[in-house]
Amino acid sequence: MSQELDLLDRKILYELDLNSRLSISTLAKNVRASKETVNFRLKRLVKNEYIKGFVTTLYTSNLNKFYYKLFYKFHKTTPKIDNEIISFINKDAKTAWFGTFEGPYDLAFLLISKSIYDLDNFLIEFRKLYGDYILEQEIHTLVSVHRFNLKFFYQSKRRLHTQYPKTLRETKIDDIDKFIIKEMANNSRIHVLSLAQKLKVDSGTVIHRIKKLKEKKILGTHTLALNFDKFKMQHFQINFKLRNNDSVNKLINFFSNHNNATFATVTLGKYDLAIELVVENIQDLKSILDSIKEHYSNEILDYDTFLITKEYNVTWYPEGAED
Repeated sequence: MSQELDLLDRKILYELDLNSRLSISTLAKNVRASKETVNFRLKRLVKNEYIKGFVTTLYTSNLNKFYYKLFYKFHKTTPKIDNEIISFINKDAKTAWFGTFEGPYDLAFLLISKSIYDLDNFLIEFRKLYGDYILEQEIHTLVSVHRFNLKFFYQSKRRLHTQYPKTLRETKIDDIDKFIIKEMANNSRIHVLSLAQKLKVDSGTVIHRIKKLKEKKILGTHTLALNFDKFKMQHFQINFKLRNNDSVNKLINFFSNHNNATFATVTLGKYDLAIELVVENIQDLKSILDSIKEHYSNEILDYDTFLITKEYNVTWYPEGAED
């Protein structure tokens, strides 16, 4: 843990990870500090890049959209080609998350989709440009996503486990709703007045629309995108091949209460479940894996471990989501 952060900083981060739209007044009350102090600390956390962004998670399945996760291993590339591939993926309008790995694959990314054609269109262009360099490709369909609030920087009894369902449905929304979704997905702390001015409507309309989008379970948790390197933490993903669906649920329940777990994603493909963890070192990761194998060895058929070396893109609603 970086020595630059004290207990107040960690409390602020914990509160904002639970709800990053908290007003400074409410946040100050929750951490028992003055508004001036909290406002200064928050700005410093952003300036020093502990906080990469304020994001809103979405129930994308209620927008009749889902995610594909693509894994790639390349060969015979040059640094120039590597950078071109990274740039191509990162700039794709439907890329919701993108990270490079150390492990069985070189990188992985999420594509938001409404149909198989979105994936097919991407693959046609990607293979046309970089097919000669692709050694392995793995494609998963995300069935459901579980997000766990971040607990590694401050211990509290308050836990948040948000499950994003797998059932697709078309929810009736208009252009105002779409604008609010897009803006809040990428800046959860955007002020109601700012949204109203951009939309050229009154603040009351914006407040009402946000309330309705939450009632319809489109807008999810307001949270943080953190720079784990600044916390001197390593970010890992463990992909499990499990015995059956009961095994999937058992591991999700285990990790939902684990201080190091951030996400669980249920997938269709080579793996059944992906768990994301942040740990201080490889010994901590080994300890977690040993604990899992001790308690759930009969449930696990196989697993692969990936170190996420860099995250390039984090958004639940990329530019191409409206297509």
